[in-house]
Amino acid sequence: MTTTPAGWYPDPYGSPLLRWWDGSQWTDATHPREQPGGAQPEAEQTVPGGAQGGSDGGQGGSDGGFPTQGGSEGGFPAQGGGPQWGSASQTAQLPLPGFGAPPPKQSSPWPWLLGGLAVVVVLALVSAAGVFFFRVQSSDVVARPGTETTAPQLDHTVPPQETEPPQQQLTELPQPSGGRISDPVTGLSYAFPGDPWVVPKAADINNPNNQQMPQWSSGYQALSQQNFDGKNGDWVASVFAAPLPAVFPYSGPQDLRNLTSAALIAYEPAFYSPPHARRIVSNKAIKVGGRDAWLTEFEMDFTAESRRNGWKFKTEKGAFVLVDAGAGQQPAMLYISVPDNLDQSVLQQVVDSLQVS
Repeated sequence: MTTTPAGWYPDPYGSPLLRWWDGSQWTDATHPREQPGGAQPEAEQTVPGGAQGGSDGGQGGSDGGFPTQGGSEGGFPAQGGGPQWGSASQTAQLPLPGFGAPPPKQSSPWPWLLGGLAVVVVLALVSAAGVFFFRVQSSDVVARPGTETTAPQLDHTVPPQETEPPQQQLTELPQPSGGRISDPVTGLSYAFPGDPWVVPKAADINNPNNQQMPQWSSGYQALSQQNFDGKNGDWVASVFAAPLPAVFPYSGPQDLRNLTSAALIAYEPAFYSPPHARRIVSNKAIKVGGRDAWLTEFEMDFTAESRRNGWKFKTEKGAFVLVDAGAGQQPAMLYISVPDNLDQSVLQQVVDSLQVS
């Protein structure tokens, strides 16, 4: 940024006068140009809006009276040690490069978006960025993404720091009893269909460092296709329950419908990463053990990608269920998803068996 000294300069508003530049902005002080014969008339004060000779009400251009880059005839202050407040004969005539238009006015802040919309956008970005993948794995049925990153080189004066936060102790998921799964965290219980479904290790499905993702407190899964992507990634069917993450604002049963749809849209990029089409099958209010709940059923269509890659599955039926857990608590969430190369009647079986303790 170039600093221009205070002095008299041709009026940028288009009048035949000289205008005083105080070193940072144009003032209201004007002065007639030097008269023939060396006469020095006294300075007079005028308001830029009333300056003569300007076709646009005295503003002299799109920059609103601020000095901008251009020639001496445009009224731009000069570089260098210009004169201070004095006679019109002390006018600098060189243009000043580097002056730009005035900064735009700050617009008023956007209001916070209410409901699930803001949450949907945030979670969709987080999920799409691959922070934590639930359906594609590298070792067991589920694993984290294998993206490698290079840490910036630390200055030698900075002490070494841990690259990963300490691993939190995870509680293992409950095993089935009497053909049912009982979840002590959400209070939900639901049918367990048996083989080929198994209860996974908590570390294989939960990432406690990612608070945007559900921390599953119960559930089971079944293998749909091993190494479906040729990169040791397994495609699995899933039945899991968890409290709805706190990033979804919940104020009561009136929010259940919107938040169920929000959960679907938010987690879809992570749970169903290959290209696909989505169709909503059912979207309705239900009761679970006398509590208000909402059910959204859907179908994901992977047919085009399946034919291209030789996958064993082409479509997948799924559902999100949110169950009100009482005042001041996040609703319980049940997630079900079963590909068409497994028994998809499990979805309806689980929904019909859903109870609360």
